[in-house]
Amino acid sequence: MTDQPIRVGFVGAGKNTTSRHIPGFQKLPGVELVAVANRTKESGERVAKEFGIARVHGDWREVVKAADVDAVCI
Repeated sequence: MTDQPIRVGFVGAGKNTTSRHIPGFQKLPGVELVAVANRTKESGERVAKEFGIARVHGDWREVVKAADVDAVCI
């Protein structure tokens, strides 16, 4: 085990992600939600604000390439 959190980014944040995936990850110890990219940057900003996700990207590739993202939920 490691003391470092697993940092998760999201590509797409539709109904299933916002009702199931994000709340599920938030309940897990050692998991940090760090980035989201949605269909539009504006919709990503709404999701980030609602769930306390620090960063919003306008392009999903930025989430995948981000050095501080350990896992991506698509």
